[in-house]
Amino acid sequence: MDESIFLVAGYEGYAAASQFVCLDVDPEILTGDKHAEQHGGKLFYFAEARCGSLPCPPYVNGRELTCVGCSK
Repeated sequence: MDESIFLVAGYEGYAAASQFVCLDVDPEILTGDKHAEQHGGKLFYFAEARCGSLPCPPYVNGRELTCVGCSK
């Protein structure tokens, strides 16, 4: 994968709440939650395009979705 910013979320089958977030190639971590540290923390999975939910083209079925990163 290149150095894009990807759309990620928690696994849909997990009981814990999740939301979509943008994640770059050098994510930062927060420490201090002993339970999360002992159990692997929060796992993120790439969001992939699915034809039917999204128009194909321009999207490609099964390809990871990227976020747009704007800077000044």
